[in-house]
Amino acid sequence: MRGMRWIILCGALRHRKARVLLSVSALTLGAALIVTTVNLRQGIRGKLAAELQNYGANLLVTPAPGAAPQLAEARLAVLEGEATRGRLVGYAPVLYVRAKAGGRDVVVVGTDVAAMQRISPWWKVAGAWPRRPDEALVGANAAAKLGLRVGDRFRAAQGAEALELAVAGILQTGDAEEHQVFVALPGAQRLAQRPGQITSVLLRSRAGEGLEALAAALQAAWPDAVVRTLRQTALAEAALLGNLERFLLAVSLLVLFAAGLCAFATMNTEALERKVEIALMRALGADGREIGWIFTCEALGVGLLAGLLGCVLGILLALVIGMSVFHTLVVPSFVSLPAGLLAGLLVSLLASLSVVRRAASLPPALVLRGE
Repeated sequence: MRGMRWIILCGALRHRKARVLLSVSALTLGAALIVTTVNLRQGIRGKLAAELQNYGANLLVTPAPGAAPQLAEARLAVLEGEATRGRLVGYAPVLYVRAKAGGRDVVVVGTDVAAMQRISPWWKVAGAWPRRPDEALVGANAAAKLGLRVGDRFRAAQGAEALELAVAGILQTGDAEEHQVFVALPGAQRLAQRPGQITSVLLRSRAGEGLEALAAALQAAWPDAVVRTLRQTALAEAALLGNLERFLLAVSLLVLFAAGLCAFATMNTEALERKVEIALMRALGADGREIGWIFTCEALGVGLLAGLLGCVLGILLALVIGMSVFHTLVVPSFVSLPAGLLAGLLVSLLASLSVVRRAASLPPALVLRGE
């Protein structure tokens, strides 16, 4: 009887090529889009997270209320400890100083210029970033107010202290930085007569790190300071990444549902067309389990073939979409292959359950009498 089952199964698949092809096509599309979304989620999410690292600091450290008005520069060693190991892109200490330049008020910002460049690579600089202690990066509005261009020299003074500076570059950010003058931190400390002191620290965490958890760890390690997230940057990152994942999940579920409906309709139509054949098998002694075995094996074969084709098609779609839409090469994820196979098999089996039960319980006498 076992050999007869395989003969019947192979005959059913061979003589109903159109029905089988329709089921395979629907499930292949569903599995392909599952594989595509998994690959895009892995590849594009990583690219998006990396791109978001270019948009400046997302953590700020300031003096705690009731503590000293400035932070000790020596306390920056906390940021190299276990609390932040491997979790920061970088950090930049900042000291704000009100000064006079060309008879006008100007805000001088002392910082580690190389570190600021690392955490804010999106800043547009006409000219160059400062490399020497006597060079400055001047905001576009401050440069216009002071009549400065790249290469010009100017003097910034506060009281008896003064800095002789050369304009290395003009900065454009569209924000408050355009009204400021950025210089090396030691020069700003000398100008403000605050050696070893800073106003705040800007930090940039790695994308994907728990921002609130990192802030809490830093707060515990630096109790005389206040660590808070820069909500605009942090929320923008969370919203972008969250919306991308929800969109891909919704697309996957809709495609799976549509593929399941198509597979169910196809197999249900096939069962109705084969009811006389099923009734004859029942009359010749086949029980409900044997009938169910035939339909289940058909569903498994269709699902497995669709899953394999869907994996290949999904990888190709992910590569095409990644290059044409996101301009990045999406490396196929190993997770997507079992996801595509599992999607094809599960949807095919779930779509066939009611069909299998109906075929196994079909009364042969009524069918053969034409009722």
